[in-house]
Amino acid sequence: MNAHEDKWEELINSLMDGELSGPDADLLKAAAADDRQLARAIIEAHQLRQVMAAIRVERAPHSLRKGLLAIPRQHRPRPAFRLLQPRWAMALAAIPLTLIAVSLMQPDQPSASEIAKARQELAIAFACLDKAAAITGREIESNVGQTMADAVTNSVGRAIKSQNSDLKENKA
Repeated sequence: MNAHEDKWEELINSLMDGELSGPDADLLKAAAADDRQLARAIIEAHQLRQVMAAIRVERAPHSLRKGLLAIPRQHRPRPAFRLLQPRWAMALAAIPLTLIAVSLMQPDQPSASEIAKARQELAIAFACLDKAAAITGREIESNVGQTMADAVTNSVGRAIKSQNSDLKENKA
């Protein structure tokens, strides 16, 4: 389609819609008298308009209308953070209020059963510490005792050797 045909098509559409002014309508009629193809296009557009007007409009079935109305809901963009929607605002506000209420309702002093349980746990912890201290003490005694024994043995051995050498020198 070229620019000339586009112009005629716009004029034909305006004529069919009743929007074409008098001078433009006269221009279109004069051009149609000289151009058979344009005249045929005007006649076909008029016939199409009559056929379209004769078509009776039927209401779509309820299920089809319901499905078509659901399309925008199905394809709308989902919010990134759904918890900020109004329906969740009350639920989100209720969480901190519930936590505050629960913390305020707790007793200030522990109950007798909580104290007894804490004493048992402390007794177990101190027993474990005593056991670890005993094992560590034996390990230290063993290592220190061995080291001290080596130190004493070596120093006594040197002292005896030096005395023996002094005695040999004195005898000589």
